[in-house]
Amino acid sequence: MRTLSRTTVIVRRVLDAVLIALIFVVLFGVILGKIVPLTGRQTIIIGGQSMEPAIHIGSAIIVAPVGAAELRVGDVVSLRAGDDNALFTHRIVEVVDRPDGRWIRTKGDANASPDPTLVHASAVVGRVQLAIPLAGYLIALLSIPTGVLFLIGLAATLLAAVWLLESLELDSVDRGRAQDVSTLGPGLGEPLSARSSAARALAVEGGFGHVRLTIAEQIALSRATRERRDRWQATASERPDDPTD
Repeated sequence: MRTLSRTTVIVRRVLDAVLIALIFVVLFGVILGKIVPLTGRQTIIIGGQSMEPAIHIGSAIIVAPVGAAELRVGDVVSLRAGDDNALFTHRIVEVVDRPDGRWIRTKGDANASPDPTLVHASAVVGRVQLAIPLAGYLIALLSIPTGVLFLIGLAATLLAAVWLLESLELDSVDRGRAQDVSTLGPGLGEPLSARSSAARALAVEGGFGHVRLTIAEQIALSRATRERRDRWQATASERPDDPTD
């Protein structure tokens, strides 16, 4: 019984930790997806491997606006280019100043050669300030209704399991302590029913759990107490006087 109780406590604490971790992870994803854009920055999910190993696929990057004059070789920037105006993130390998402005050439760290054409600095969305591995998957999950429902269901399941284990733990403690208290009853000489009621009363007074006596049990407890008091008084009256007095 005690081994089962300890196991229940350990499992409940593990589930508590998992539930707390899940809450913090979801809050972190909300901050990345909803709060960061309010600061003037953007959160972008990396869907390719061209920037491996610096930025892994599934990472979330935070990019901040940057002026053309601030662009330098070695900066990792997100920009839109091509006929479809696709958004990608590469590293600047060359900066070219022309009469019509600053142009840059970019290259993915994992690519063998630079991008084929120069890109005007106005196409740059921002410079990467922070890359968070795997956070992109979390943001993608929170951006779809099924993902939100999945996380809500997971949290509800963990919460229900914690409540159930906590109830089992409390019931086990109550039973164990009530049994410990009931072992004091046989030496008192009262009937078994009275000992059971007395044990429950002691459990209440000792704070052994949420125990409530019924009216019948309270009456039985009072009757047993009066009987013990009457027996004690009868025994005291029959006892011979102390000869030393």
